[in-house]
Amino acid sequence: MSQTVTTPTAPRPPSLEQELEMFRGEEESAQQYFYGYLATQLVPFKNSEVLEKMRETPMFWRTTRYALLMSAFVVLGRIFDQDSKSLHNLDKLLAVVSANIGALSRAGLLQRRVVQGMTPADAAAYASTKYDLTTNDVRAMRKEVAKWRKVYEATYRDIRHKIFAHKGVSSAGADALMAKTNIDEVKEMLGFLHSLYMSLFQLHSNGLKPDLTPTTFSMPPTAYLGSQQSSAAEHMYREAGDLLYGLIDPD
Repeated sequence: MSQTVTTPTAPRPPSLEQELEMFRGEEESAQQYFYGYLATQLVPFKNSEVLEKMRETPMFWRTTRYALLMSAFVVLGRIFDQDSKSLHNLDKLLAVVSANIGALSRAGLLQRRVVQGMTPADAAAYASTKYDLTTNDVRAMRKEVAKWRKVYEATYRDIRHKIFAHKGVSSAGADALMAKTNIDEVKEMLGFLHSLYMSLFQLHSNGLKPDLTPTTFSMPPTAYLGSQQSSAAEHMYREAGDLLYGLIDPD
């Protein structure tokens, strides 16, 4: 009795849309965790009544702050990780962008608009003034990623590896590593990651020229805009602030 032997097929590489969506989830998670941590630090610092209420349940708030900060560093590690076994990171994202450079053009945008329901004539008119991604653009993205990876590796990678992922240093060593950190630097790093995502998303969706200027998040957020209009960082800080101020004023 004969047996049919089937050869397993290799998994299909992720599409640009899939890789971009994966990156969005990672960079927004890093925003949420870090700015949630900042809220639990800054709100009680600015309001003594909130601080007094938090002291009624100190274990919960210490654990929450630690968990948020740890999660932020774990996600940043995944984003900047260059392990060949990593399925999704910045290098994989830019490799997919390079492989799809032809799709990130006026011609590619025209085709996507037709698929979305535009007439070929309207799609051609819409795409005619849009931007064609170039190899120089991708090179500039890689250069900026390399710059921020150096920042991450110089200060933050050891914190992720030696404090949060493994207990590789003493308490004094952990304090020394944390003393090297800079909140404004982490904010700018997260702002760069968000600008990279938004640049690629807007290029793919609307044909806009990439702009890698790091996003500046409004802290504290000045007005409620809703989760669809504010960044993940701003939305998280706002909700955390609402929770903390709710400790002293439930209304």
